[in-house]
Amino acid sequence: MTKLTFSLILLFPIFLITGNFLVNFFYISISILSVLNFNKKDDFFRSNIFYLLVFFLIYLSINLLFSINFSNSYPRVIKFLLIILFIKEIFCFNNKKEIYFEKIIKFWTILYIIVTIDIVFELIFGFNTLGFKSYLDGRIASFFGDELVVGTFYHFFSLIILSYFIKNKYPNLLIISLIIAIISISFMIGERANFIKLFFSILLFSFLILEINLIKKAGLVCLTLLIISGIFYSNDSLKKRYYNQISIIYSIDGLKKYFKESQYGAHQITAYEIFKDNVLFGVGLKNFREESKKSIYENPDYYKTNQRQSTHPHQIHLEILSELGLLGYIFFLILIFYSIIFSAKNYFIERNPYQISALIYILSCLIPLMPSGSLFSTFFGGIFWFSFGLMISFNKHLKLKV
Repeated sequence: MTKLTFSLILLFPIFLITGNFLVNFFYISISILSVLNFNKKDDFFRSNIFYLLVFFLIYLSINLLFSINFSNSYPRVIKFLLIILFIKEIFCFNNKKEIYFEKIIKFWTILYIIVTIDIVFELIFGFNTLGFKSYLDGRIASFFGDELVVGTFYHFFSLIILSYFIKNKYPNLLIISLIIAIISISFMIGERANFIKLFFSILLFSFLILEINLIKKAGLVCLTLLIISGIFYSNDSLKKRYYNQISIIYSIDGLKKYFKESQYGAHQITAYEIFKDNVLFGVGLKNFREESKKSIYENPDYYKTNQRQSTHPHQIHLEILSELGLLGYIFFLILIFYSIIFSAKNYFIERNPYQISALIYILSCLIPLMPSGSLFSTFFGGIFWFSFGLMISFNKHLKLKV
């Protein structure tokens, strides 16, 4: 069973690249292995985090009673059950077989380099090595084709690969060069929200874990900003893409203009209005898409109000508030922040770079008002909960018992 789990985790980035079908196959396979490997003596079942996951699942089940469309919501409750099993298997595998994880990271590093080369190829030639081309000016598609999500992939795996180089004590000069290259490439991918998240993540990661003095860390930040500025002013597509958004946000009443003039703003304002109308329980999982198209949420004060309808609000906090209500939001925050604090305490004992990289990724996804994928989606949700499982799997030096 361990070899099967090893093989599936090894192939996780390939599944992400090839599409939702194989990612769902990954979830289901890992969940089945989790059941087959069940052992009630596993530390996972004696942890507060396990109980918080179960309490959240119970709330999701109760919330079905308040869903405006039961048939939309109940598959996501089942999916969260699979997520718990999936987290349990990652926890147990990595907690007992950490040496295997090092082998996995070596393979992931090769894939990461291939994706990076493909991104650079597309930046230079306008299409990737397979001939895919982004349908949006200033955005990179890479191997993901029409799904412009390479920035999310690059964000998560950049942190993991950096952790590998630090854990194996590569020279600081190489690591610093890698950090500058990662941030620069993320900027050129053209996904503004993911660039900000990655920049925040690597900044925090560097200050916590990089073994150089504070002056050198400040110099690293300044040098990186200088390089990004050079890229910005030399590339018209990127200049247009970033400048338009920045000029709105940092103008007088910038945040108000952002909500008025952007499609993401329309999604988020609509989600907030749905929450106000359904404060305690929301409208049910996967029902933003149903509720947002109702004419009561049309607001002529917002220029993109006719584009307010979407599969989700593109913002984690507003997704939970609108679909699960205030009670669901409180349960979610308790689960996530208890797990983050618990894992952070363990990190400062163990100093495992993989744990802090997963923790920082989770934190970056929770930046308020920052656009994101859906917490229950196959791609973004898959990476988020995988990162969560990875984060808690290194908790070995604190008591896990309730």
